[in-house]
Amino acid sequence: MPHAHSQTENEIDRYVREVQRSHKIPGLALAIVRDGKLIHRGNYGWANLEFSVPVTDDTVFPLFSSTKIFSALAVHQLIEQGKLSLDSKLVDFLTDLPEAWREVTIAHLLSHSSGLPDIVTYENLPEAEAQQAVYAKAILFKPGARFDYNQTNYWLLNRIFQKILGLSLSAYILETQFARTQFPVFFEGNHLAVMQNFSSGYNNTSDKLTKRNWHFPHYNYGAAGLNLSMNAFLEWNQKLDAGNLLSTASLLRLRQPFIYAQARNFTHGWDLIELNGIATYGFTGGMATAYRQVPQKKMTLILLANAMFIPNMQRPGLDAVVNQLLTLAEKLP
Repeated sequence: MPHAHSQTENEIDRYVREVQRSHKIPGLALAIVRDGKLIHRGNYGWANLEFSVPVTDDTVFPLFSSTKIFSALAVHQLIEQGKLSLDSKLVDFLTDLPEAWREVTIAHLLSHSSGLPDIVTYENLPEAEAQQAVYAKAILFKPGARFDYNQTNYWLLNRIFQKILGLSLSAYILETQFARTQFPVFFEGNHLAVMQNFSSGYNNTSDKLTKRNWHFPHYNYGAAGLNLSMNAFLEWNQKLDAGNLLSTASLLRLRQPFIYAQARNFTHGWDLIELNGIATYGFTGGMATAYRQVPQKKMTLILLANAMFIPNMQRPGLDAVVNQLLTLAEKLP
């Protein structure tokens, strides 16, 4: 017998379609989990608009910077294993760093407070050339002083994983967080790559939709480049909730706010956003994907889209959309 949508479920669907229309987003997938149970799931619109391919449970979306959810968790797995600590300095593992980088710690990388120049400027260069270019730049501020979103942090974490384990950060994520999954999960940073069930990306910044271009170099796959379906994401979230990926103590350490000299809400790896006075944790990527936990409500939301939630006076940005969906979801039985 088909499941009858409650009034609140219909309200969520209406809201999703409203923001989908206002942002001109061809397709998206939404899932909301509470107390380990899936209380709302929906697929909306088109994975590929040109050929009228609908979004399904198996549609694979690029996560963009939401990849950092899994990368930060991987770092805390190594901390749990005693292979490094939040206070470990980069020079404990990497001996070729500029002198000015020697006081940077793992905590500074996870909290985006390293003050390092951003390697994203050189992402079209081979790694050796990008490294040379970023090493030549001056450090921006004393580590820990303030939040400055920075892809160099995850490039360095990737190098540290290679040093400690002989594995890239991306390989470690696949090996430890997605072992034996039956769903497609892979790293690929080229939007032109042909992959089964892959959703096309769209640029919705003008009146006319165009294809969205992106390139993430393999040496910085810890910062972006993970692709998966909602099925795979939900399976991963179930393992996280069950304590199969990280202990309760380690997850609390990940969520612990980092104390900046210039105040900012962020943890040791994930964003910290207060919603109606309640702490929520997660990350967004490419203005198109979002993961958000609300531990006090035992609730998690996952949103995957193939175009951007760009805020203006008439429409909300991605964080505001997630906040509204979580507020609506509280009414679900």
